[in-house]
Amino acid sequence: MMLRQFKQFVNSNQLFDHSHSLLAAVSGGADSVVMLHLLAQSKFKVAVAHCNFQLRGADADGDEEFVSHLAEKYQMPFFSIRFDTLAYAEQNRLSVEMAARELRYNWFAKLAAEHHFDRILTAHHLNDNIETLLLNLTRGTGINGLAGISAVNGNIVRPLLFASRDQIEEYAHLNNLNFRTDCTNLTDDYQRNIIRHRIVPVLKEINPSFEERMSKNFKHIGQAADIYNWYVSKAINEILCKNGEQATIDAEKLMNQPFAEPVLYECLKPFGFNSAQIEAMLKNIGQKSGTTFQSATHKLLIDRDKIIIKPVDSNEFQPIIIDSPHDIESIGLTMNVVPITDFVLDKRPCTACLDFDKLRFPLTIRRWQHGDVFHPIGMKGAKKLSDFFIDNKIDVFSKESALVITSDDKIAWIVGMRPDNRFKVDNKTQQVLVIQHKTA
Repeated sequence: MMLRQFKQFVNSNQLFDHSHSLLAAVSGGADSVVMLHLLAQSKFKVAVAHCNFQLRGADADGDEEFVSHLAEKYQMPFFSIRFDTLAYAEQNRLSVEMAARELRYNWFAKLAAEHHFDRILTAHHLNDNIETLLLNLTRGTGINGLAGISAVNGNIVRPLLFASRDQIEEYAHLNNLNFRTDCTNLTDDYQRNIIRHRIVPVLKEINPSFEERMSKNFKHIGQAADIYNWYVSKAINEILCKNGEQATIDAEKLMNQPFAEPVLYECLKPFGFNSAQIEAMLKNIGQKSGTTFQSATHKLLIDRDKIIIKPVDSNEFQPIIIDSPHDIESIGLTMNVVPITDFVLDKRPCTACLDFDKLRFPLTIRRWQHGDVFHPIGMKGAKKLSDFFIDNKIDVFSKESALVITSDDKIAWIVGMRPDNRFKVDNKTQQVLVIQHKTA
């Protein structure tokens, strides 16, 4: 019965077939032992991977030895590794559970790459899915968190998601399969175990068919999540524009969405922003220009009609000294000296046309500073750069990263914006320094 269900689940979800090379993660517990038996009965091409997290002393070593013998029994290649999980958790400020998860999935990915495995199989089952949903509800989640564990996540597949823990243990008993019992699963030391031993039994008292009902719920929630993801993906494509490492959201198009909050949340989640920040952002859009937010990896600016996201810059810009005209690829600048007879004026902001003989080398490229003054071309007199940025509605991020080129401490050009009147081309000019800034 269960073997037929297993094959049907694998085929209907297109998890893998007999042409694929499979890597099965086997702990030695009932779930993974049953999965391995089903794979062997179905004659798939399988190798076995076992992680020893060194958290349970001799018991953990016994698990490793047990799985090694199991792989030998099925004549399957065997891979094992030992982790100092507690040290890794402390170094990376993770819970033991999260540390173990990172360690094992990183190792599985390495094995798959080195040995060309097409799929990595884990023995997550229906009760794992139920526990995940309840954990997510407790911590706070969106509809994707309610959909539980996916049967397919890249090259990681879960072929036992159809089966409950009781079904798995019954299959092991009927087929005389020995397995190891992790004593930590019998305690309430971990949040998941509390849900397993205290919460789920109460829910089964309310509805004896709780697991069967939840299996149907997962199907319906999954379908709703597919609709949600389709809509959100379409909306994000309409409002988000990426330019190199920087991204821009059209604020007007966002606010015209009937579901602006979930769209913005899904849009900004990859940049590390959380739901509380999203709520605060929505209150500021169209109300308070210049408000900034920051995640661990990115900075966000709410400008007048757009939202700008860029990576956090961990490196301070170091001034560049230019002894003679040459290209500076690191910041996208090209320099050419052109005789006045060949010169054609380029009025684009990305180009500066300066009288070469009025410049004094070496030139310096640096970040602008508060107190900087220049003489904007086309205007009379001097102007503070800070006032120039305000008058020209330059956003905070562009202002933060603005560069200037100076000659004898006089600003010759605000890069990509405006040249200085003191270095403009006139009727006495013999040579022109043409500088172009290539933006991403």
